[in-house]
Amino acid sequence: MRIHFWTADVAGSGMYRGVMSAMSLDWLGHTTSAGVRLPDDWREQGYDVVVGCRVAKAGPSRTWRAMKDHGIRLVMDLDDDYLHLDPANTVAYRLWSDPAVRRGLLDNIALSDTVTCCSEPLAAVLREHHGDVRVVPNGLPAQYLGEVRDYNPKQLSVGWAGTSSTVNELPGVVRALNRIADYRRPGGVVVRLVGIDPQAAMRCGLKGKRLGALGWVENFGHYLQAVSAFDVWVAPYRDIPFNSAKYPTKWLESSMLGIPLIASDVEPYRQVIRHGENGFLVRHDHEWSRYLKQLVDDPGLRQRIGMAARAEASGSILQALNRQWEAALQAPVEAIGR
Repeated sequence: MRIHFWTADVAGSGMYRGVMSAMSLDWLGHTTSAGVRLPDDWREQGYDVVVGCRVAKAGPSRTWRAMKDHGIRLVMDLDDDYLHLDPANTVAYRLWSDPAVRRGLLDNIALSDTVTCCSEPLAAVLREHHGDVRVVPNGLPAQYLGEVRDYNPKQLSVGWAGTSSTVNELPGVVRALNRIADYRRPGGVVVRLVGIDPQAAMRCGLKGKRLGALGWVENFGHYLQAVSAFDVWVAPYRDIPFNSAKYPTKWLESSMLGIPLIASDVEPYRQVIRHGENGFLVRHDHEWSRYLKQLVDDPGLRQRIGMAARAEASGSILQALNRQWEAALQAPVEAIGR
């Protein structure tokens, strides 16, 4: 098949749902490409399938319909629940609450041959609008499984990673992060934030000399390098419908890198973390400090949790997922015969 992934951005979403998915299908012998811009000569490209990531605005919607008329198989991919946006994320909420954008998304979903997404809860939402919804999880290249970790460094790094759109999740763990940064231990503890700048961190209430905020990291490889420096990873999330439909991306990244994760006890993370075995789940805010202190104090526990998570990460490598993408993008046999 000749396949183009028409991504919505160049950030994590574009990498996970576009660039890396295309790369995994290359390994199966398909001809693939990915990018935020659809080639002007798309009619001459000979595409069998175009995977469109959250196509909704007027201009892209016209192109989506034109590709349908041209006989290209259309697959709509969504990585979040854009039908139930969090009002606290004001920019995204304003965009996806616009009646024209919302109608465009729903119309383009209906026009698509297949819809793909990254989680079963999100699929349940989308099945109200399309009869063929496939779940294809996110994945990472197998190379990250082999990176060596030091589970007993002199200075410990407790990390959080996010964006300006997920910074609303951070306040739930701020008190625990401030306390652990002041914790007295040989070498000390630093709190590292990836994806927001120091000003945003301070607005959330984070403070102290042992705070480092790297800001937005555009290159995805550099992002993974930055988070690989974490010794303990925290992933706070509010228990809201939007978060319930998310893919547990922080679990994917931390487990591939062998980093012990502490996450909120919300649906995506509840499905992958066995509390105390391959990570920790937080039900009440005071538990952040308890689990952070346990992991900071005990290098053996950090290694046991991190390695247990890593042992399960082999199922999340791209080489284990490309057949799922291939099956989702192929036309059914009965459709080929018509």
